[in-house]
Amino acid sequence: MLKTITLNGIAWDHPRGYEPLKATSAAFSKIHPEVNIEWDIRSLKEFGDMPIEDLIGSYDLITIDHPYMGQANANNLLLPLDNLIPSYSLEKLKEESVGPSYQSYNYDGNLYALAVDAAALVSAYREDLILKLGLNIPKTRAELLDFYKKIPSSHKVAWPLCATDLWCSFLTICAQDGGREFMRDRTIDNRLGIQVLDELKIQLEYLHHESIKWNPIQILNRMAEENEILYSPFLFGYTNYSRSGYAKNLVKFGNSPTNPNIEVSTILGGVGLAISAHCEHPDVAAAYINYVAMAETQEGIYTKNGGQPGNLIAWQNEVNNGLCNNFFANTIDTMNKAYVRPQHMEWNKFQEQGAELLHNGLVKDISSDTIMKKLNQLYQSI
Repeated sequence: MLKTITLNGIAWDHPRGYEPLKATSAAFSKIHPEVNIEWDIRSLKEFGDMPIEDLIGSYDLITIDHPYMGQANANNLLLPLDNLIPSYSLEKLKEESVGPSYQSYNYDGNLYALAVDAAALVSAYREDLILKLGLNIPKTRAELLDFYKKIPSSHKVAWPLCATDLWCSFLTICAQDGGREFMRDRTIDNRLGIQVLDELKIQLEYLHHESIKWNPIQILNRMAEENEILYSPFLFGYTNYSRSGYAKNLVKFGNSPTNPNIEVSTILGGVGLAISAHCEHPDVAAAYINYVAMAETQEGIYTKNGGQPGNLIAWQNEVNNGLCNNFFANTIDTMNKAYVRPQHMEWNKFQEQGAELLHNGLVKDISSDTIMKKLNQLYQSI
């Protein structure tokens, strides 16, 4: 009789986050009947903010955000995958990466996770309402400002600007206008930061008044169930809402508005699957992670069960594009030009505190130069 090996994993609280992992775990266990994989779920905010140290003692498999790589490396929190997964498999996955997703989990020569899920800020829109009103989706941020003025009072544009998402939008526009190196020596270019904050304050005047509180899921739920919000220029995309039958109304996705003068789209998101340094069965865990990340799994069972794959073969699959109303084809340009956040050890601490600082500044309408001064002082102190 085979001895059962149980792996415990921690996913995040959305069907995109846990359904494909449950489905791939069941499929993996059919191939390896001695392996049982069980999943717990944490909130989206906990996924972005909860320290890995709080998870590695309880879980073998951890879904993770790529900016944690420096912290994981410095404190030996995750197992490097380079010695657990054959090099030919990793080379293949690197070639099949959606934009910089694969490389974003590499730090100091060690690969700490596989990009099983790929995302960046994209735009979302109700195509039926846009066509009815004869509007054109803005391609640049200048066009976005004109777009607001063409919308009748019965409809709104919404932009997720809760602290976490405001931070991602701020960094996105900084990168669009200042290039990928707008941060140097733990300092954000001051003049650029002030310019971006001033623009965000102007944008707020046109947006749904709840935008400053909302995250992407809240906006997408409203877009899918009601007819008020017809467009969101910058949010993390979710293929679920572009699938027929998922919600009352179909939400389509495309590239976010950009600065046409600089070859940067938006900030990279997505999810990596990592192995805790405390895992007692690392070879089994690595075999499962490799199984989830491989093209055959990603373009098949992973996507079919609500997943948003990190493998390019799955993004190019015609069946998957049909299933998701061309979500993948319509946003691949954004993925290929995405901006990758820093990954040094204290980045997550700065990210969490900096996001709250920015959000508080916008809510209280503090001057942009004061906000930037405090933000850079915070970065230097960390």
